[in-house]
Amino acid sequence: MLALLALPSSMRAQLADAYARADRIRTFDPLLVGGRVYPVWLPDSVRFYYEATGSGADRGTMYLVDPRARTRRSLIDNARVAASLSALADTTIDPHELPTGSLVDRERAMQFELRGATYWCPLATGQCAAVAPARLAVRDSLTGPSWASRSPDGRWDAFVWNYNLYLRPARLSDADPSAWHPVRRPAIRNGCDARVVPGPLPLPDSVPLPSGSIALTTDGTTRSGFGLYEFGLEVAHVALNRFIPAPSELRWSPDSKKLVTKRDDLRGVRIYPLYSSTSNQPVDHSYFYAVPGDSAVMRYTFWVFDVASRSAMQVRSDPIGALGSPGEARWGRTSDELFVITSTRGSRIVRLSEVDATSGTLRTIVADSSSTFVDHRNNGWAVVNGGEDILWRSKRDDWGHLYRYAKDGTLKNQLERGPYVLADIIRVDSARKQVYFTAWGKEPGVPYYAYLYRVGFDGGGMTLLTPEPGNHTIRLVPGAPYFLDTYSQVHVPPITVLRDANGAVVMELARGDAAPLRASHWTPGEVFTTKARDGATDLWGILDKPSNFDPGKRYPIITYVYPGPQRGSVGDWVFKGPDWVLGTTVETRRDRRTATRNMGEEGMRRSLAELGFIVIQLDAMGSSPQRSKPFSDFYYGRVSDNGLPDQIAAIRQLATKYPWIDTTRVGVVGHSGGGYTAAAAMLHYPDFFKVGVAGSGNHDFRVYGWYWGEKYQGPYQAVGSSDNYEAEANYKYAANLKGKLFLMTGDMDCNNPPAETLRLVDALENAGKDFDMLILTDAGHQRSTYAIKRSWDYFVRHLLGAEPPANYRMVQP
Repeated sequence: MLALLALPSSMRAQLADAYARADRIRTFDPLLVGGRVYPVWLPDSVRFYYEATGSGADRGTMYLVDPRARTRRSLIDNARVAASLSALADTTIDPHELPTGSLVDRERAMQFELRGATYWCPLATGQCAAVAPARLAVRDSLTGPSWASRSPDGRWDAFVWNYNLYLRPARLSDADPSAWHPVRRPAIRNGCDARVVPGPLPLPDSVPLPSGSIALTTDGTTRSGFGLYEFGLEVAHVALNRFIPAPSELRWSPDSKKLVTKRDDLRGVRIYPLYSSTSNQPVDHSYFYAVPGDSAVMRYTFWVFDVASRSAMQVRSDPIGALGSPGEARWGRTSDELFVITSTRGSRIVRLSEVDATSGTLRTIVADSSSTFVDHRNNGWAVVNGGEDILWRSKRDDWGHLYRYAKDGTLKNQLERGPYVLADIIRVDSARKQVYFTAWGKEPGVPYYAYLYRVGFDGGGMTLLTPEPGNHTIRLVPGAPYFLDTYSQVHVPPITVLRDANGAVVMELARGDAAPLRASHWTPGEVFTTKARDGATDLWGILDKPSNFDPGKRYPIITYVYPGPQRGSVGDWVFKGPDWVLGTTVETRRDRRTATRNMGEEGMRRSLAELGFIVIQLDAMGSSPQRSKPFSDFYYGRVSDNGLPDQIAAIRQLATKYPWIDTTRVGVVGHSGGGYTAAAAMLHYPDFFKVGVAGSGNHDFRVYGWYWGEKYQGPYQAVGSSDNYEAEANYKYAANLKGKLFLMTGDMDCNNPPAETLRLVDALENAGKDFDMLILTDAGHQRSTYAIKRSWDYFVRHLLGAEPPANYRMVQP
C-alpha cells in the first residue's frame, strides 16, 4: 500500500526533473559550443577580426586575421581592458565577456559602449579612457553615419527623411559629432515577431533635417514615398519614423554619379486592425496588409537619381510586389549600366533586364516562367564584364543549374548539369572565367548538405573545393581570393576554416565542442530516411530521443511540422544546438537573450523529447527548394496537403524499424505554417493524430499575405459562390475533430493575424467540439517562453498521460 501511495509522488518528481532538464537545454548559453566565426572586415576588405566563442580558454578573445600573410594574432589584451573598463565604469567585467566593440582610430584602438558612455582602449596598452563626443567625429569611417549611405568616393551621404530622398556632403557629417550617435527610434516594435510595448503610443519624435541637406524629391507621402517599409508596416510606426533619417535601400553606382532606390507604394492597401488591451485603454496597432486577390498590394518601383543634375528617372517596369517577390537592382561597371530583376505577381515570371540610361525603359535579357512559380534566388545571377557574360540560375530542366548568356539574350551554354540543385553563386572570377557556387545533393549522402564548387564558363574544370562531409556555409573574403568555410553535420559541431581559391585550408579559425551541451543532458538528433507516400521517393528527417532513453520502453511520438515550401521542416541541415534561431545563427553576444528564449524548431524539438517523447522533423514532398523542381512543386495548388500523408508513412515505417515507437499515441506540433499544418493533421487525419498544438497558424490563406498564397496556391479565382482557396481552409473541416487540439495565437501577430485562428475557433464552436485555446497578450508572431511551457504541459497531460508540474516557472534567460 505504501509503495502504491509513493508512486504518484515518484512520477511527479521524475517529471519535475525532466522539466528542469528540458529547461536547461532550452536556456543553454548558445555561444558555448563555438565553431562559428563572424568576421568584421577592415577597410582593405581582406583582413578581419572576430571574437572567439565556445567554452575554451580563449573564449572572448578577439583575433586579427590577415589571409594574405596567413597570420592570426590576438587583437587586444582582454584582461587589461576588462580591468580598465571595470574601474572607469564602476562595475565588474569578465575578461571573457567584453562589451561588443569596434576597431577605430586607424586600427589603433577598440571602442566600447558601456552604461551610456563611450571608451577607447588603445591596442598597445589596453588602458581605456572615456571619449569626448567631438573626438568621435574624427574616427575612421568608409560607410558614413548609420543613418545614411555613403558614396564610394566618400563625398556624399544619401538618406531618407520625411518620406523623401536627400543628399548631404559627407564633410558636413564628418564634422558633426551628433552624426555618429545612433538615432533613437520610438519604442513600438520592429516587425511582427516582437512584443508590443504596452501603454499609449509614444509621441511622434523627430530629428531635424541635417544642415546642408539637398532634397532630391519633395513629393513623398505616408502612402507613396521612400523608406515606408524601413521599419515594418505598422501604420503608427510609419508615421512616427517619418522625421528620423534612415539609409533605406540605396545603391550607389561605382563611379558615385548616380544612385538607385525603391519608391514604396501603399496607396489603396487594406489596413488590418490590431489592438493592445493590457493598459487602461485599448491601443490601436493597425497595419498595412494585403491578401490573395487584392487589387492593391504593397509594391514598389525603382528610381534612379543623378547627383550632378539632381534629376530623377523612374525605371519603366510594372510595380513589383514587396515582401518576398523577386526584385533587385545592380549597377554594372559605370553609372550607365544598370540591371534589374523584376517579377509578376505569384512569381510566375522573373526577368533580368538592362535599363536604358536615358529613358528608363527595360530590355529583357533573360526570363524564366513557370505554370507554378519560379524558384529565384538573389545570388543566382551575375553580370560579368559589363554584360559580356551573364550567368543565370534556372530550374528549367527540373534541377537547378547555371546558364551563360550574351548581353543580347543569346544563350551561349549551360555550365554544369546533373541531378542536383545549384544554390548560390559565391564568386565570379572574370579574368579566369570561372565561377564559384554552392550546390545541394551533388555529393553522396544527405541531399540537403551544401558544398562549394568551381567551374569554368565553358563548363570545364568542375572542382569540389570543400570535400569534408557536411553542410558548408561560405563567407567570401571581399577583397582577396579567400573564403571562410563553416561546416558541420546534424550531429557534428561546426568547424570554421580559412581556405584559398583552390580550396586548400590556410588555417583553422574555430572548432566547436558539444561537451558543454552534453553536460546539460542534450543529445544530438539522428538523421533517418524513409519512403514517401508513393513508396519510391526518398525522404530525410531528424529524430530526437530523451537523454534517459530506454529501448525497452514504448514512447509516444510527436512530429514537429512545417510544410515549407521555402525551407522545409528541418530548414538548415547543420549542427544547431540551441544557438540556431529560426534558421539564423547567433551573431553576437547581445543576441543571446533572444536566442535562448526563442530557440526555433531545433530547441522546441529537443526540449520536448526530454519530457519523454520521440520527436521527429521530416522534410516531406513539396517542402523544400533544395530538391528537384517536381519535388518542390508538389505543394503547389494544394497547400492543405501539407505533406501529411508522408508524415504518416514515415511514422509507420519508423515504428516498424523501432519497436519503442507507439503509433497509438501520435502528436503533432507546429508554429506559423506549422500551426496550420498541425491543425490540419488533427482535422484531416483524426484517427491517426491524437494530440495537436497549433501556434499562430495561417489557417485560411485568404486571410494571410497575398505574396504567399498567390505564389504557392496560385492566383485567386472565384468559383461560383466559392473560390480556389476555400478547400484549403482549416475551418471547413472543424466537424472532423476527435482528438485534443490546443490553439495559440498572439493578439498582436501581424504575420498570421489572430483572425485566422479565431475563424477556426468559431467553426469548432459551431460544430460543438471540445478544444483548448490560448491568447498571448501583446505577443507578436514569435513563440514566447510561456507558450513553450504550455505546449509541454499539453503533450505531457494528453499524450504522455501524466500530470505536468503545477505552475512550473520556466527559466528566464
